[in-house]
Amino acid sequence: MSTATAAPTFSFVAHIRRLSAAGSVLYIRIDNSDISRIGLKHGRAIEIDLGRASITGIVKTAGSSPWLAPSPGSSNAAITNVLLDAGFKHGMDVSATSHSLNSGPEPIVSVNAVRARAVVRESFPSRGHGGLGISAKDVVQAIRDYNAGCYTGRRNIELDRVAYQRFRNGLSNDLEQLIDQIAFVGKEYGGAQERFLPKGIRTEAALIANNVHRVSGQWLNAVTNAKPLIEEVPDESTLEFLFSPFAATKNWGVWASKTLHFLRPDVFPILDSNAKKVLGLKTLGGSSRDYHHFCSCFRDALLANCESLAAARIEDSQESPTDLKLLDKILYQVGLCMD
Repeated sequence: MSTATAAPTFSFVAHIRRLSAAGSVLYIRIDNSDISRIGLKHGRAIEIDLGRASITGIVKTAGSSPWLAPSPGSSNAAITNVLLDAGFKHGMDVSATSHSLNSGPEPIVSVNAVRARAVVRESFPSRGHGGLGISAKDVVQAIRDYNAGCYTGRRNIELDRVAYQRFRNGLSNDLEQLIDQIAFVGKEYGGAQERFLPKGIRTEAALIANNVHRVSGQWLNAVTNAKPLIEEVPDESTLEFLFSPFAATKNWGVWASKTLHFLRPDVFPILDSNAKKVLGLKTLGGSSRDYHHFCSCFRDALLANCESLAAARIEDSQESPTDLKLLDKILYQVGLCMD
């Protein structure tokens, strides 16, 4: 009996969702864009590696949302048990890898009916996706150090909480409150250095806020419509537009990235000097084009460290709203220790 040649491994985002709004059974949804990019077909048997667990099943593309159906001999309940045992819950979007177990279109007899199973690992080795690989031990230590650390006299996690709270409802329509939001990012969160601003950060924030206010509808639409970074890097023209209001007396790329991050922490990483060092981008500037390159390298690191990030997620105890923020913390902390 012939066997199919092992297919290459692909990275994508696995969406953990409930089968029904009122139910407790979980399943894995896959984006149509990933189905097309990877070349998965209806009926293909695949194995999905979530870092803390591996699940095999059959790709189903009928309907609007492709998903992973149970393999023969398995069940949705078995998949649910594996996901729950590994700490996954409804609403999580998880960096994952997959490979085909056959060349389908439909399940074939020569493919074993492998049940969903948890994979217990003593370590989480990094995988090469063209990005930086960081060990699970190092990311866990980095999260511990970041969460215990301080910035300008305030605990990092407390400052993060305040920042996300300030932007929980997006940007304010009231100009004075909008200035408050942008000034907070500039002063409290290090978006700008006051020594370069003789009239003070708030005056500069007012210039930026007025720029944003003039194009607020289009600007917020661009922020809202951006896909998560794990799916794709925002295009250069979009980033140029989003950065444009932050051209006041100076061009403030870091300030722009931090403001965008608090609005969409799943899309926009913080353009931080420590993170740049770790990513090999120490001399990178702060233009929108530079930020596009930074986002691309950051995304590579997200995909390369899905297993290590699973360990970081446990250590972080839900302090971070996204895996992107987790990696932001890790790169910041690792970069602090670099020359």
